Amino acid sequence: MSDLPEIDRLEGFPHPRDCTQLLGQHAAETEFLESFNGGRFHHAWLITGTKGVGKASFAYRAAKFLLSQEEGDGLFGPPDTLDTDPSHSAVQLMNAGAHPGLNVLKRQYDVKGKKFFKAIRVDDVRSLSSFFGLKSSDGGWRVVIVDTMDDMNINAANAILKILEEPPKKTIFLLLSNAPAGLLPTIKSRCRRLALDPLPEDVTQRVISPFTGDMSQDALMTLTSLSEGSPGKAAALFNAGGLDAFSGLLSIFGSYPNYDPAKLHGLADLAAKKESEALYRVLCELFPWWLSRFVRAASIGMDKLPLVSGEAEIMQTLLSSKPIPFWIEVWEHANHLIERADTVNLDKKQVILNLFLSATLKR
Repeated sequence: MSDLPEIDRLEGFPHPRDCTQLLGQHAAETEFLESFNGGRFHHAWLITGTKGVGKASFAYRAAKFLLSQEEGDGLFGPPDTLDTDPSHSAVQLMNAGAHPGLNVLKRQYDVKGKKFFKAIRVDDVRSLSSFFGLKSSDGGWRVVIVDTMDDMNINAANAILKILEEPPKKTIFLLLSNAPAGLLPTIKSRCRRLALDPLPEDVTQRVISPFTGDMSQDALMTLTSLSEGSPGKAAALFNAGGLDAFSGLLSIFGSYPNYDPAKLHGLADLAAKKESEALYRVLCELFPWWLSRFVRAASIGMDKLPLVSGEAEIMQTLLSSKPIPFWIEVWEHANHLIERADTVNLDKKQVILNLFLSATLKR
């Protein structure tokens, strides 16, 4: 396994390939197995769902299942689970990142630039030709995981489309997507779609609690609420200090429209520090996300969402000050500002200040 950083690895949490069970996605596993056992197994699966809901974990479980299949496995009836024997050689090779029958396309680390490439490139897809050229010694499956299709540039997407149009024999493609609406229609038409649903709160807690140390139950419940059924999002928020960032966001909005200057500038100063890149990123994610959460709660009823303590009161204050269309404009401005900030490298403190101050402007 390479020592280079992996785009899909989150410090302190297991890599998706190390997943031994996948809680809350029984329906998806059942659908996949029914297709496998039915004799008309589709060659390409588009696995969709919100970011962090378990798509990669599902794909690796499916790959382990396929690559560990042996002649005679159906002697006692068709398999009814994707579970595999941890001692199986195929599983051990996969856990080591060394199985010759698995190829994973994802954004690679640019050693020269010391950062990840912004996209899965066409050369990454073309590298599959050598993978397909290798003859399987046991006549078994080959599996290609793309994590994610959303990260492919247009040239890479067209290259994968050509492969899907004439797929190699005994090869299964597991294509992951957080936003399938943006994919090429011709790619979607060649795939069987498998949707993974957000997890219930109790299941999300079961997934992440072993990795959150001595976090209090109240904090764990807040983290679970913010994740909205995505253990991956909960993990990312936990690692980036997302609870503190969320608390700061609510505290500032709590005095709307007369922000506390010390709180606002204190949060912006902290996020602008060189060592606080993770905090800045999580704030840029939380701000528009929370506005969309607020608009949704205001539209369907604040008792319909699992809001945290004090959140409904702050939302009600904002709603009594400005109508929903105003807050939708604030959300649009926030997304535009964050995208522009990444493009032209705007001052981080000013970005955070502008996010909050834009909510006080007349429109």
